[in-house]
Amino acid sequence: MNSGGVLGVAVLGSVFNNVHRTEIGKATRDLPGDAADGVRDSFAGALHVAEELGGRSSAALADAAGDAFGSGMNAALLIGVAVVFVGGGVAVALLPPQSQELSDEHATRETQ
Repeated sequence: MNSGGVLGVAVLGSVFNNVHRTEIGKATRDLPGDAADGVRDSFAGALHVAEELGGRSSAALADAAGDAFGSGMNAALLIGVAVVFVGGGVAVALLPPQSQELSDEHATRETQ
């Protein structure tokens, strides 16, 4: 059970990171190496670099960082929702149907 949670966090984290880095990479083309690395490393790093830049480029970088974070989160959440629905569908398909006789017997016992 715990390994499923760990695997889920790893997969969703990888999806988030891949989408985030791809999106934020577009905004780091004109930045020097150290600043670009700070932007790619984290959302907080991107906001810190944007604050240091100042001016229009600061607002554009902060917006790009927010958009990249949102895109990464959306992708990870969509994958997570898809896995939940597929897992639920598989569970419903593979579980044996409950016998009506057993359901009636159980309901009779509870009312007595």
